[in-house]
Amino acid sequence: AWRSWCEEKGTEFIDPVLKDITTSTTDQMLRCLQIGLLCIEEDAATRPTMSTVLIMLGNNSLDLPVPTQPAFIMENATESSLQRSYVIRPVAYEITT
Repeated sequence: AWRSWCEEKGTEFIDPVLKDITTSTTDQMLRCLQIGLLCIEEDAATRPTMSTVLIMLGNNSLDLPVPTQPAFIMENATESSLQRSYVIRPVAYEITT
């Protein structure tokens, strides 16, 4: 999802059956993808709270921030001629009230 977003190919992440319904549905799915990426940003302090997520989902006219790199990224070793090891960094969750 992150790679598709960075390459401005977010629609490639959407299931083709759903993507072909309507343009507005595709726009809504891209918005959900963007919100999802905001929720898994590496810096927990920049992640939206649940109340903010609800506002983002309920208000399509609200401009969303641009997501930054997620807390972890898994890459497939076949994507490169170089051997890669899988690294998964733990995600620290912060509970706010």
